[in-house]
Amino acid sequence: MIAAKSREKLKDFTALCLWLISSVGMAINSFILYRQDFRGYYAAARVLLAGGNPYDYNQLAPILLQVTGRMGNNPYYYPPWFAWFFTPLALLPYGLASILWMAFNWVIWLYSLWLLGKHLDWPKKGWRRWLIFFLATYLFAWITWRYEQTGILLFAFLVALLVALHKQNWLGAGIWMALFLLKPNTTLIPLAAIVIWLLRHKQWKPVAVFGLTVAFLLAASTVATPDWYQPLFKPGFVNGLANELNGPGQIVAVRINTTLTDFLKMSHMNATIIAIIYIIVILMGILVLAFTLFHSQSILEVTAISLLVGYALTPYALQYDYPPLVFVLLWALAVCFSSVNKVRRWAAILITAFILSVPLWERPISDAYVIVIALIGLVLFSWKSAQLQDLPQELI
Repeated sequence: MIAAKSREKLKDFTALCLWLISSVGMAINSFILYRQDFRGYYAAARVLLAGGNPYDYNQLAPILLQVTGRMGNNPYYYPPWFAWFFTPLALLPYGLASILWMAFNWVIWLYSLWLLGKHLDWPKKGWRRWLIFFLATYLFAWITWRYEQTGILLFAFLVALLVALHKQNWLGAGIWMALFLLKPNTTLIPLAAIVIWLLRHKQWKPVAVFGLTVAFLLAASTVATPDWYQPLFKPGFVNGLANELNGPGQIVAVRINTTLTDFLKMSHMNATIIAIIYIIVILMGILVLAFTLFHSQSILEVTAISLLVGYALTPYALQYDYPPLVFVLLWALAVCFSSVNKVRRWAAILITAFILSVPLWERPISDAYVIVIALIGLVLFSWKSAQLQDLPQELI
């Protein structure tokens, strides 16, 4: 008995060390060998500190060139308040600021993953949980660290939102909802679904806080930068979303995104077939989301399904935007493993193994869209594996 407990503790300690040490290694590897988009956030904040407009790429490009030696494809497309978030870092030298941004992302990833595991109470605390966290870090966090992107921040906001809703902390939930709107191309559909679900259950307080917070952030940004919205209406503003730029008006390549349309395009389908498939998927997504909203009693189920619909339909996303899908993966696995049906458990394991294989063979980045497709299959198994009323309380 004592020997068995010692072996279990050793496995727990080994898996925990594997997760923590590998995550440090991935972050350091990303910082030394890659680095990409923090330069855009840093330059936008520098433009603000100089009294300029970060949405004006003609103002942003010289700062990018001065700070990093190239202009590159870094127009600013985030909400105006987000650039103000970086102004303290913009007061520091670029190298130090980028180290702090990487460290911040490393900390919030580990903490948010730990918090989600605690909230779902799955897998069982110990080596199984730490191993799942290691795999999730390899699949979702590593590429986000390499691009210095905001996907981990979105994941942190999502976890904080779900925990606040669980605790009926309506003020906190509303604020986290507003912050989760940081990238509406991937978060608008899930947020809309959460709002509708809350209103259907007569929980209007977090929705009111959400609306007021968004209004406050926009109003404060407008007071600080009165003309921030003007460049949005100029020709060519969105060029950086569809093309690779090297300065204002300098298109050097067409961008390949991790979306359904780019996935099909890179599979050599013609435009007509792609359009037909996309319309069909949109209609299916609307039907599935409507069914879920009006039949589900679980905010976690609504969140998982709406996230999948959002990522399945978005016209613009890249693989580094995928960290919120960690929640979908862990929730679906938790539901599948609540079933006593071994066939479904093994099916869940095989689907997960396939998802984990994607970074090994994907070429180009649009191939990673199969992560969304595989997660849809995993969630379908979770729907069949157990009735929600029979699930542990943490999954409801």
